[in-house]
Amino acid sequence: MFKKLFSSVGSSAETKKVEAHLETELLGKVPFLIDADEQLISDLAGAIVTTNLEKGAVIVKEGDPGDSLFIIAEGAADVTCKGERIAELGVGGCFGEGALLKDNVRSATVTASEDVMLFELKREPFTELTQKYKKVQFRLKQLHGNREIQGMEKSIKENLLENAPFLKGAGSRLIKELAELLDTKTFAEGETLIEEGSQGTHFFLVEKGVLNIYTGDTQIAQLGAGACVGEGSLLSKKPCSATVVAGEETSCYMLGRGEFTRIITRHPVFARRLKAIHEER
Repeated sequence: MFKKLFSSVGSSAETKKVEAHLETELLGKVPFLIDADEQLISDLAGAIVTTNLEKGAVIVKEGDPGDSLFIIAEGAADVTCKGERIAELGVGGCFGEGALLKDNVRSATVTASEDVMLFELKREPFTELTQKYKKVQFRLKQLHGNREIQGMEKSIKENLLENAPFLKGAGSRLIKELAELLDTKTFAEGETLIEEGSQGTHFFLVEKGVLNIYTGDTQIAQLGAGACVGEGSLLSKKPCSATVVAGEETSCYMLGRGEFTRIITRHPVFARRLKAIHEER
């Protein structure tokens, strides 16, 4: 099947042109093409669709489904997330791998900052290519993982360090480990995060929004950005003492039980601060 995908275009003049551009301009610049051999370059060139866009064109939009990986062959592009510019990509920059590797929606918007020529690899040949060339798959996963960690580190520094007292003075090692382990999730208004009497499974840190805390039918507290919940059951291994419900659409960082245990074991100051918060409650 892999050969069939590429054989129909493998000898075309356009494919030869793409292959030459990959070899002369991009080989040392595209992260997943380091040490690529002739066969890989040939297969990739046979699958690529070339697109030219003018400055200001939106290439991919945050939140949209993704079905292509892009390589910037000429020009440059800006990357924005939630309206904030987070990166600039030049020749050899690639993007879109996350939506294909994890079948997620686009995590950022990419806009041409000057006229660009793009090499586009659609989902089906992307899958075939990464199955045939495991090194390419590994490097793309590594690239995407590093981008996720860098994005999470930035988010922690901007959204948590000032708002979460127990993270005051957190060093780079703790921030990096949190970035590697934290997940994020957005809860709809009225959605329950923790049920009173249940065994706790996660530790939550509020990025933005509001959490209402109940014992029985009585609301006893309301928590906002920087607050944490769920530490009590994980620390004591006892059932949760309260129900936690999103008071509005609320974004949270999350640590599962295993990841939470790892963090408090490796960072005792963090553990002591969380225990102090739990005892005050």
